[in-house]
Order: sequence, then structure tokens, then C-alpha cells
Amino acid sequence: MIAGARKGRTGSVARLRDADAVDAKVARPSDVELRLALAKGALGIELARPHKLGAIELTDLHIRLSSVRFPVDLSGGVRRFRHVRGVLTRMRLELPLFDGSRAFEPRFRALFPAPELTLAACRDGIVVGLATDASAMAFDVIAAPLRNGVRLMVENARGINLPDAAHTIACRALSALLGELADPMGSAFLLRDPFGAVCRELLPQVGARAPATRELETRFEIVDDGRSGRVSIWAGADEPPAPLSARVVRALETVELCAEADTAAIAGDREFARRAYLSAIEKAPRHPEAVRRLAALDASFGDRNEAALATLIDLGSATDAGLLGAEVLAAMGEREAAYVAAARAAADEPFGRLSAHAWLHAAELSDERDARQSALDTALSRAPGLSAARWARVELALAHGEVKPALGDVAHLEAAASGRDNKHATLRRAAELFLSRGLAAESEKLFERALRWEPKSSAAVAGLARALRDRGKHGRALDLLSRAVGMATVDAPALHDALSLELAESLAAYANDRPAAVARAAAIAQDAPTAPRARLAEARWRADLGDLTGASRALARLRAIAEVAAERGTQGVPRETADLLVEAASMEQATLRDIASARHALSLALRLSPNHGLARRALAALADEPAPAPMKPPVDAARVAPPVLPSPAAESVPPPFDEAAAEQRVEELSNKLRGDPNNPAISRELAEILERLGRDLDLLALLSARVDEAPADERPEWLAARQRTLLRLAAAARAEGRISEAELYESMAT
Repeated sequence: MIAGARKGRTGSVARLRDADAVDAKVARPSDVELRLALAKGALGIELARPHKLGAIELTDLHIRLSSVRFPVDLSGGVRRFRHVRGVLTRMRLELPLFDGSRAFEPRFRALFPAPELTLAACRDGIVVGLATDASAMAFDVIAAPLRNGVRLMVENARGINLPDAAHTIACRALSALLGELADPMGSAFLLRDPFGAVCRELLPQVGARAPATRELETRFEIVDDGRSGRVSIWAGADEPPAPLSARVVRALETVELCAEADTAAIAGDREFARRAYLSAIEKAPRHPEAVRRLAALDASFGDRNEAALATLIDLGSATDAGLLGAEVLAAMGEREAAYVAAARAAADEPFGRLSAHAWLHAAELSDERDARQSALDTALSRAPGLSAARWARVELALAHGEVKPALGDVAHLEAAASGRDNKHATLRRAAELFLSRGLAAESEKLFERALRWEPKSSAAVAGLARALRDRGKHGRALDLLSRAVGMATVDAPALHDALSLELAESLAAYANDRPAAVARAAAIAQDAPTAPRARLAEARWRADLGDLTGASRALARLRAIAEVAAERGTQGVPRETADLLVEAASMEQATLRDIASARHALSLALRLSPNHGLARRALAALADEPAPAPMKPPVDAARVAPPVLPSPAAESVPPPFDEAAAEQRVEELSNKLRGDPNNPAISRELAEILERLGRDLDLLALLSARVDEAPADERPEWLAARQRTLLRLAAAARAEGRISEAELYESMAT
């Protein structure tokens, strides 16, 4: 035997270790080790020890160098024979499923945001589980060994809260995992010559030629390693063809039967996919997998649940159709049957996160407290980290007055939340839940814990103020609410107006400070979501203070908001605005004795909510009611005479404008207009003075009323004046940086 070789289990062995064993141009990992081997009278190269290829391990590799003839000098080791073209005779690739779960998660993020991936062994393949806190799915990947390759097929896909059919998403997920390594054919993916691909990737890195890979028979094995297991794909040149189990044969038949339909469904052509599935069922009546895929496709349309149910019934009871049956039954309003289907599917599901989601869904479908409690407990036993189930259990406990269990679940949620922001959000949500159930003492403590994580949170400070207010600590509550309003200008501008209105209401209710409340409410912008409530509250407080004119102006601003909403269409307008207009009409009638404005408010309410019964009845009651004498606020006897607007012909220079006298005249004309709302002369004079005073919001309310009530021949005049006013308001808003308000006025003017 030539020096440099030693006897071993496979014959003479020489190790390739040093970087100088390859050309300087070739970079290779230092842990790749090859050795020479003598086997069956031929020289070969084999893997000296397992090598990691990402999450996959190459555990066995043997290349026969058939062209090398004995005697031969082995002293150069692998380096001497690395340029010889060999034939691959044996190779094994293994995937530890636990490591694969962590490594492959990023590939699924296009389909699932921040998914949790689980891989586990099953008969003839692996189970793939994908889960988030909102949805979960699982499917089987069945392996069919072929000569020089392996076919991977998707089967038994199921899921909950998915945007498309489970089988379609499963195929897309497997495609995302395999990428360009596999050729798709319906729901199957063919890995052609994976062993040759590994050799062509790995061996050039160590300066060796890639071998030929003719006549390799592939095998698929599941290895129990005491954790989640590992799967092994290996090939040998001298192996007989791999036997196929009954399940693999059925999967191959299903792939061929549904290939056209699956391809269309994966591509998003659902109508063509449906026709193809129907064609497949005609060829193979009551084929279980084809029937389930058709039903799932119909359910994904959202409006074809009856068709999906009829399809599922072909296989038996819909309650035995798993999560798909539960989804279809729930969509059709059959909650009890849907609960049974979800509970059965949850009990049979091996993937823990999907089982937990199914139990959570069952809890949502049940109206019985014990059934819901049991379902939520089981969900958390399958997936303790499923926060949606734990929140549901908190709400269930609070609904039945069980404070201690709810606090225990909140402690779990806080511990599971990672990072300052998540812990703060968790505690704040819990505090708001407790406060909504009237548990102010517990809510106060939770808000304080939330503020420990984020002291500058205006929402948490406001929540703590509400908890203190409910406990009777009004002084501290007002102080905290005032602080929250100031903080919201920085950290939550969208919350600022809502908190300002809440502070105004608290000032009026608990501090009896209506002037301050009026100032807070009046400062809320017209385009704020809370503006309608603010205008009505401002009008009430002004009326309580005896400022009837101010109250009337506030209600006019409320009607202007409703005008804008009516101009833009009622879609998305809250019903609350119509309710507020009805209350405003009542105030106009009872307090301000302004029947015309009350009618206008009710008409706007019906424009925003045509089915508003209370507004319709109130407007009918006002139809024949005579207008009462307007309530006039006291006026000093020495009233300034109303300004006489000179004609251009009379004098070239107009006299100075007396603003105080004009304000007195506006008050007088407003009272006259309430008594005679259809008098155009009064309206014109009032409009002119309001324009000169710069009170464009009040002018807009007046002109809008005239547009609605004036005869057809006068309407163009009022429309033109209204357009001019809107353009002035838009220009002023743009000058002050209120762009959204400016755009609102401009859209009304067009």
C-alpha cells in the first residue's frame, strides 16, 4: 500500500484540511473536509464529516473515480484527484426540523406578517404550520421519491382567518420556500437532480469537479432525533426504485387530476379555477380533495357560501368538514352548528397554534358562558402565547365580575409583551377594559403601571384622569386631563380635539366653570371629528350663561358642519351627527324659539340619515307650527342707529364703519329673521353687514339656509354669495396653515 494512506472502514483515507489544498483563486469554508476512499475496488472521494448548507446538513457524499486505474500514488490525497471527473454514487441531505423552522420563517413574510413557522414530521412528509396572533394555517407536504429527484405535494391544507383558500395559500407558501429550486405543476413542486445541484454548488468551492449524477434512486426518510425530528433525502446508484405508499400514490393522482385548477387558483384566476375543479369532479365524482378545494374556493369569494355548503354536503355533514365547515356555517348564521364544527376541528388538529385559533373561534361562536370558558381554557393550553385568546378570557371574566382571574391574565399578557411600547400598550388596553366595566380602582392601578413604561402618553394620562373622576377625585382628574390635552399636541395630535372636548365637559360638570368650558369647546376646529358634539355642547353652555346669540351662532356652526357632510355625501357620516342635529333643533325651538333654524337642522338630519325616525317625526310636528315671537336679549335704550349704507352716487368717500353699531344691527336683524324667515330684504341686509364684519362662518350659515328656502328665481343670487363666502373662508384657512379645512371649503364651492 502506498505511503500516505491508512486503512479504515472504507479503505485508505487522506484528509483535505489546509487552505493550500486548493487553488488560491477558490475560496472555501474551512470546515469542508473530503477524503479519499477505496470501495469495491475503485478509488473514490467522500465527505469526511457532516457539512452545514444553511439549515440543511450534508451528512454523506461518495463519488466514484471510475477513470482512475491501479496502481496509483495516493500521497497527494484529494488534491491529486480533485480535477478527475467522477460519478456520484451516494449522497444524503438532512433537515433538522427545529432548525429549519427558525431558518425559513423570513421566506413567508410576504404572505404572513411576522409569522411563526413550525415544521414537524408526519407520515410520508412533513407538516408545515404558520401562525400569527390573528390567523393560522397548516398543511402537509408529501414527498414522492423519483429517479434523480423528488416531488413535493401540498395536501390537507386548513386554516382560519385567511385572505384566500387555504390550499391556495399553502401552495404559494411552499413556492416561496423553494423559490427557483423547484418546477411547479399545480400543487406539486418537482426538485430535479437536487443532489447534482448540491455537488455543483459545493465541490467547486474546494477545487473539485462536480460529478455526474446518472441513475440515482431517491429515498425519503423521517428520523426521530428526540426533538421535532429530521427528514432525510438520500440517493444511491445501486438502490432499487423506492416503494410508494398508498398516501403518496393518492397524492400523485390528486395532483394530476387538479393540476389545471390548482395552477389557476395559485395565479389568482378564481373563476377559471372553479370551472376546472368542477371538471375534475366530473371526472372523479365525490373526490374528497377536489370537493374540499372547490368548497374552499367558493367560501373565499365571500358571497358563495350556499354553494360551498352544498359542495361540502356531498362529503357528508358540514359539521365534520373541519374549519372550512365552521367558516361556511358561521357565514350563513348557523352559529350552533359552526361551533360544533370548530370544536371538532380544534380537538383533532395536531398543530397547536391552529388548534388554539380554532378553539378561540369556537368560543366566539358560543353564547353559553361555560362553553366559552372551556374553549378559551383549551386554546391557551394548546398555545399559551396566543394573546387574542387571553384577551378574550379577560373580557369574559370581567363580564361576569371575576376581577382576580382577569388580573392574572393581564399579568401574563404584560410578561409576554416585549419592549417598553408593547408593555405600555398592553397595560393601557387592560386599564381601559377595567374602566369600561366600572372597576375604577383596578383601572387606576393599571393606568399608573402603563405610565411607568411611557410617562408621556397623553392617552394613558387621560385614562388615569377618567379613573380618578369615576372614583370621585375630581380635582386631580381635572388636573391630569388638562395635562393630557397639552401632551396630546405633541404625541397624539389626532387625540387633542377629543381630549379638549372631554376637558370642557368636565369643567362644566365638575368645576361648574361654563365660561372656561365654552372657550375650550369653541376652540375645536370645524373639521375635527368631535366638532359636532363640541358645537352643541357650546350652545348649551352659552344658553345656560344667558348668551342666546352665542348659542345661536354655535348651532349655526353645527349646521354648517352638517352642510359640508351633506354636500360630500352621507357615506361614512356617523349617525351621531344626525342625532346631534335633532337635539339642536329641539334647543332652537324650545330655548331660542327659532322655528326656521329648527326646521333647517331637522332637514339636514334627514339628509344625513334618511331613515332617522325621530327627525322625521319632529319635522312633521313643526310643519304647521306658527313661528313664535323671537326672544330678544335686553338692549340698551340708547341704541346706536343702524348704519345707512350710502349709494356710490351720493358721495365718493363712505363714512367710517361703526362696528359696535353694526353688531347691534346684526342682533336686531337676527331676531327679525327668526320671526319672518322668508323675508329676503332682512336676509340681504343681514348678509351685507355680516360680510363687512368679517363673520364669514355666520354668513355661510345664513346663505346656506337661504339657498334651501329661497324661491327658485332668487336661488342663483344666494348661491353666488355663498360661493364667494366659501372661497374667502378657504383663503383664510390656507393662510393660517389649516390646509384640510381650506380644501373642505373649496370642495363645497365647486
